[in-house]
Order: sequence, then C-alpha cells, then structure tokens
Amino acid sequence: MTDFIHIDRKKDSPVYRQVIEQIMLLIKDGRLRSGDRLPTERELAKHLSIARGTINKAYTELERNNVIENTQGRGTFVSEQQDILAAGRREQAVNRLNDTIAKLETLKFSHREISTLFQIILMERGKRLEGLHIAAIDCNPEALSIFERQLRYKSPTKIYKFLLDDLQEKKNPQEALGEFDLILAPANHYSEILGSLPGLKDKIVKVAVSVSQQTVIDLARISASSKLGILCQSDRFLKIIKARLKSFQIPLRSIRQVYEKDSPDIADFLADLDVVIVPPDLPILSKKENIAVVQYFQRRGGQIIEFNHQIDRGTLIHIEERISRILETR
Repeated sequence: MTDFIHIDRKKDSPVYRQVIEQIMLLIKDGRLRSGDRLPTERELAKHLSIARGTINKAYTELERNNVIENTQGRGTFVSEQQDILAAGRREQAVNRLNDTIAKLETLKFSHREISTLFQIILMERGKRLEGLHIAAIDCNPEALSIFERQLRYKSPTKIYKFLLDDLQEKKNPQEALGEFDLILAPANHYSEILGSLPGLKDKIVKVAVSVSQQTVIDLARISASSKLGILCQSDRFLKIIKARLKSFQIPLRSIRQVYEKDSPDIADFLADLDVVIVPPDLPILSKKENIAVVQYFQRRGGQIIEFNHQIDRGTLIHIEERISRILETR
C-alpha cells in the first residue's frame, strides 16, 4: 500500500492532510477495503521520509472520522464503519438480486412471473410504509436533513423533523411524539432526548453519524492560500464546521460567513472567494436567480464543498430491522 502514497512537497497543503486525502482515495477507489491492514506509523513515515508524528496526526484524524480503527496488539485497519460507496452498494444489491432470481428459477418461475412477484411485493411494501411515522430530532436544521436524505430510499415514508430546542420548550413533548413509530436521536443528544421523552424509550433509536468521507477529502484539499466562505442556516452548524476546519489547521480568522436567513446577495458573497462550504441541499443555492451565479463561480475555478454527515452502516441496518419488525405486526 505504501507505494500508492506520495508526498508533493511543493503543495501548500500540510503533509498530514495529503496522507489523509490519499488514504481516503485508496478506499474510495476500492484499492483499500474494510478490514485491510494499514502500514504502521513507523513504516509509512520511513517510506515517505517524514516524521512519525505526522503520520500519527493523519491516522488520529482518520480514526476520529471512523475511517480506520486501531486494535492494540494487532495494528491499524480500514474500519468496518467507513462509508459504503455507491458503487459498492449497487454491486451488493445486484449480487443479492441475482442470487434470489437464480433460486426462483430453480423453482420453475418464469422471468415474467418473477417480475410480477417483485412488483406486487414492492407495491404492498409501499402501501404499508405509507402508514409508518418516523420522527427525527437534532439541534440544527442542517443535521436534520441527514435523516431525510439518507432514508429517502424508503419512500413513501416521511421523516418528520423536530429541532431539539423547540421540543424542549413544549409543555408535554411526549404527547407531541407519542404517535410516532420510531424516533431517531443523534448519539450526541441521545441522553437529552431520552430525558425529555422517558416514556418513549422503546421507540427511540440512537443514531451514530460522522462526517462523510468525501467531505474529509475535500477539506484536506483546501489550500492554505484559499479565500474561504461558509454559508449555512444555523449558528450551531457553523460551529460544527469551524471545529472541523480547526482540526485541519485551516485558519478561521479570515473566513467569511453568512446565514441563509439574512437573504445574502450570493453574487457579492462569492465574488472573491475560492472555496465555499455549505450544508447539503441548501435552498438558497437552488433559487432560479442564483443557479447561474453558482455555475459561474465554479467555472472560474471556485469550489463548493458540501459539509455532509453520514449515518453509519450499523445504525442504518438497525433502523431497517426496526421498521421490518413494526411492519410485521401490522
């Protein structure tokens, strides 16, 4: 693996961030897979002729993002919790469908019969899902969009979004959420939510999220000389972004920041910036009058980074299992 990692000393990106970026890309390209062993800090530092502390810094950041995991006495490995790549998910789905079709063929079902069965099952499942009610709670609107976006494949299930502050201000929050089948609570607010909804404990699912691999790669690529801006909806999300930038040693002093609620002039905001960090699906960027402005910004070399989070694989599987159990009782 060490042969695939190289340091460009002419780049103004710190060396440890180059290591992070290249390991992430190796995983993304499929050259590193979950469970693969990484070289030790000493081995990689020797190969790259850099200080071991630099590799330690890169490995620490990767571990913090659930990309790798260190097992004492065994070494460092690509984590089972790292994001599932779209291509990998599609390949798994195709393999499972092919296996199922092959089994049905041995039972003498024709392809037309198999197609009809699939359509009937999907239609029935869709109708059952229409009656499923799922609530998501978080401290900022940007984070709430994670649940809606990542569970969108379960359509027509609708995710009802609640801000934690609004919920805590209600006289009887349990009454407001009592009719929901599942309540999704981020791990960092799980105790607070459980404290507000003690009678709904059996419905609450603790959701583990982490910054997506693509976001980590994009942040690692930010040049020290880049003029940086942040456009978001809430102060809490702004603080989350700044904390992550600080961990990458990106200066915060000169960052330009605006909130969507202030209705900023997007052309003025982007005028002299090189990189803009935004939450996914930010409505203001999709407005008709702003689409051409954003396209021009990107054509002149500007980069828009979506600061995205990912629900981890184990949590998604757990949510699917909970939904299946609920549907079985109906």
